[in-house]
Amino acid sequence: MPVSLSIACLSQKGGVGKSTLSRLIARTYAAAEWRVKIADFNPKQKTSVDWVALRLEQGVTPEIAAEAFNSVKTALKQDYDLMVFDGRPDSEPTTLEIAKEADLIVLPSGVSLDDMKPQVLFAHELRARGIDAKKIMFVINKTADSQVAIADAHRYLSDAGYKVAKNDLPMKTGYQIAQNSGRAVSETGFPTLNERAEALAGEIVARATELTGE
Repeated sequence: MPVSLSIACLSQKGGVGKSTLSRLIARTYAAAEWRVKIADFNPKQKTSVDWVALRLEQGVTPEIAAEAFNSVKTALKQDYDLMVFDGRPDSEPTTLEIAKEADLIVLPSGVSLDDMKPQVLFAHELRARGIDAKKIMFVINKTADSQVAIADAHRYLSDAGYKVAKNDLPMKTGYQIAQNSGRAVSETGFPTLNERAEALAGEIVARATELTGE
């Protein structure tokens, strides 16, 4: 059977947290007993593929699959409930194809204009190429303690015409340690960090459900 739901984590530039969010989304659905696979579209780095291999090596559950792909159609023919697309950091034709096929597009961004502006321009480009703005959701990632900066980022992205998750994901060592051991940012050794990541994941799940009913 083909994939029931597809969520894409895309970016115009690297280093904004695309793979981090892909893992969080995959783990959240897998914990709800969905059959989940991450489609890694960066075959040179294979970041998500290597993370899943480490997860299996460490015996972390729930189980998540991952595979490097070059073809969107091939990925969507896989027999999984959810396919999470971990895209390449650019707007090449494959990225546009992923955006067209995805039920929800998650765009991560830091709070700096250097991160936000390229991502907003990327979102505008997707819309210009026929992607419905309702499918696009921004997530503010790698935040510090400045609530003013976070509020400004929310305002900038919202004013650009896009839905922005209320919950942000801070830059914390606990998140880095978790991912270095094959875990998602909702699987750290710190309950408060897990709660924050789970709150963000809940927003993403709610948005996907709102758009698709899945």
